[in-house]
Amino acid sequence: MFVLGLQGSPRKGGNTDTFLSAFLDRAAGAGAAVKNIQAAKAGIVPCRGCGYCEKKGTCVITDDPMAMEIYGLIRRADLVVAASPVYFYGISAQLKVLIDRCQTLWSRKYVLKVKDPLASERKGLLFSVAASRGRQLFDGIHLTAKYFFDAIDARMEHAITYRGIEAKGAIRKRENWTADIETAIEKTVIPLVERTRILFVSPRGACRAPMAAAMAQQRFSDHIRTDFAGMEKTAALDEAMVRCVQETGLDLGYRRPQSPEEAFFGLAPDLVVVIGDGPEEDPHPDVENLHWSLPAPLPNDDQSIKALHLQIHANLDQLTKRIR
Repeated sequence: MFVLGLQGSPRKGGNTDTFLSAFLDRAAGAGAAVKNIQAAKAGIVPCRGCGYCEKKGTCVITDDPMAMEIYGLIRRADLVVAASPVYFYGISAQLKVLIDRCQTLWSRKYVLKVKDPLASERKGLLFSVAASRGRQLFDGIHLTAKYFFDAIDARMEHAITYRGIEAKGAIRKRENWTADIETAIEKTVIPLVERTRILFVSPRGACRAPMAAAMAQQRFSDHIRTDFAGMEKTAALDEAMVRCVQETGLDLGYRRPQSPEEAFFGLAPDLVVVIGDGPEEDPHPDVENLHWSLPAPLPNDDQSIKALHLQIHANLDQLTKRIR
């Protein structure tokens, strides 16, 4: 599984940064791949409010880290941790810029009506810390987090909020803060780590493998975690394939082909499904390999893509007995 941390404090080594880093370290120790995005340093361009994403399903800004990396990381994340100090009863400006740009993902979900394959399994966790102690101190942050997680297809699973924490390092003096991390790990990380990891591999990783991975994830839901790869990685997914799965309600937007080494962020799969002729050597010889002899569809041919979709659907029954 993959945990994506979104660190919203501009203060390096501050309480928010300290807590999130400790959580991610513990998640990594539990078997997850992790990444921490420092929102203050990411260079994200603010949303322009232009409405382009509501018409096209993509952001008009295409050359900043949000478009080039972070959308894709959110799409691959099993757990997204939003961490922010309280600024005027709200999220920090640095994290809010990132959240606002997720209007694009909201548009794909609610305007295009397509569903990310991980939508039913992805979780969201909120962490927030504040110096003051007001009764409604975290109300605004809870609402922002709730609708942010909804936009990115994550279920808000857990929230940890602390009042009266101000001086740098004060979080370390708070009683039970590490116990709170352990509770969150048990609730949000461990169940995701324990799923069966299935890697789908095709020669280029642009059509057959991503289609099969998305369909398998949709069918078996929280019992498995799928990923896909190509032995000869190409630049982008096959457009006809993306259109085909989108017609069935599945969204592969902001996903890119990758090598077997990049799949699962370096974690080993439990099962590899090689589609097509396959490589001369299995990409993971130490784990079980299954071969599906499915021919490559014709280029830009919707009918052969739809035929492939039906063939994959029929083959998915082979996975049932291999899921723990």
